[in-house]
Amino acid sequence: MNRYHESMEHCAPPPELEEQLREAVLSAEPEPQARTAVYRPRGFFRKALLAAVLAVVLTLSVGAAVLVDWDDIFSDRFGPEGAETPMAEKAFQPVNMTSVCDDVTLTIREALVDEKSICLILDYQLPDSVDPETVEIAYNSRENTQKDDIKLPMVTYYATDDIAWEDLKAAEQDTWATLDWTDPLTRIFYGKSESTLNRIGRVNGSSGLGEAGYDPATNTLSYLCNITGDADSLDFTAQPLTLLVTPPVLRVNGVDTAVTNHPAILTFQPSAVSQTLTGSYRHGGFSARAVLSPLSIYVEVSGGTAYRDTEELVSDTSLLLRDGSILPAVDLIFGFTGGGSHNTEDEYLSSADFTSQFQDLLDVSQVAAVQVGDIQIPLE
Repeated sequence: MNRYHESMEHCAPPPELEEQLREAVLSAEPEPQARTAVYRPRGFFRKALLAAVLAVVLTLSVGAAVLVDWDDIFSDRFGPEGAETPMAEKAFQPVNMTSVCDDVTLTIREALVDEKSICLILDYQLPDSVDPETVEIAYNSRENTQKDDIKLPMVTYYATDDIAWEDLKAAEQDTWATLDWTDPLTRIFYGKSESTLNRIGRVNGSSGLGEAGYDPATNTLSYLCNITGDADSLDFTAQPLTLLVTPPVLRVNGVDTAVTNHPAILTFQPSAVSQTLTGSYRHGGFSARAVLSPLSIYVEVSGGTAYRDTEELVSDTSLLLRDGSILPAVDLIFGFTGGGSHNTEDEYLSSADFTSQFQDLLDVSQVAAVQVGDIQIPLE
């Protein structure tokens, strides 16, 4: 299991906060659908089997030319062979942008981009007041003790024109002074509050964050971030994207302290060669939609389903390849986020959807349709 997958296993909130967090999110942003998240780690033998099955859609050839000179963090996430694919070449963006926010510096090194998904490498340089040796001990001890840890920040995405740090600080610093950044509920509520950036336009989607390393020489934490939208979400390449990052929380001897007293922001313009495919299906009152890219998949069904929960929808979804072979989606994705709704007391969902990123970059040129149960959604 690579570093990103290993990190994502530790991204869940503490067990005693799970119910509070769920209630906080649902009450702060009511929706007709209940959202759920599922992660399934792959075992070694299952991974070996998948490598053979996916040979028709993933570029796994030995000795292929490296098309993208990307960071090792991306190699850990997508495999070193991912840099040899045309999918990576079209999606890769060497961003190299930095934002200084008082005592904190954010940097986006590189990104993989399509219209509905982004995966990027984010560096968070800690304030000079934070001791690198203390952070290093906490970082290396986080899996073995409850006393020392460096907790993940929260990253929220906004569709904006470039917004200056000084302007955001002037508008929000009084609010920041009242917040306890060590409290997970505080970070969630601020991300959904009537803040300056939220009034501009928060991006809705399924997002994830994983640890990617700590460099004590520069006192910098690195993260692998991703966000995936649905069929109706904005085109990520159509306007600048602003990331708001809350302070990481340093735990020493069981005591939590935010590394600073304010969030930080960075704005960049995502750019990529389009590889996204879309499709729809309708029969009577039933409809289905799908969005597929090398990075992610989104599927939605409505008008009455045969599913009691979203996991059944995921299990019933496959990719139909141009050579006639079929690949189950559950074997390709890295967990999923999804939801569903009931119009009546019927045990089956009236509508359901899920979003997920792929474990490896997908060659969408080999995919003819998304199959959901007995129906096929042709892609174009």
